[in-house]
Amino acid sequence: MSDYSYSKEISQTNFVLGEFDRERIRKVFTRIFETYNPKVKDEIFDSFCEDFYNLAGDLQTSNERIWRMIITDMLFSYDERGFLDSQTTDNAIKRKQFAIIANVIVGKLRKNS
Repeated sequence: MSDYSYSKEISQTNFVLGEFDRERIRKVFTRIFETYNPKVKDEIFDSFCEDFYNLAGDLQTSNERIWRMIITDMLFSYDERGFLDSQTTDNAIKRKQFAIIANVIVGKLRKNS
């Protein structure tokens, strides 16, 4: 697992974002964090959603790979600051887990065809 690279598994294709607002972001993350571990701590959840909403609004790309890397890094950043409750201390496992969560998030943000 130590030689795992989430970028090897990431599609580099472009996608179209659906419409989203702060409430949709909250719903997406509520469902994701109910399903997957780790979880953003309750007192930080609103701030996390706001940070993601701002990031999504500022990010001027439709490249899946870039979105997934940024979301994965955002989760890592929250973990390093202690705002994320994660099940493992192994960074390689966390990186893979965060990449899976990023994949789910990108799928939720994709415009329905």
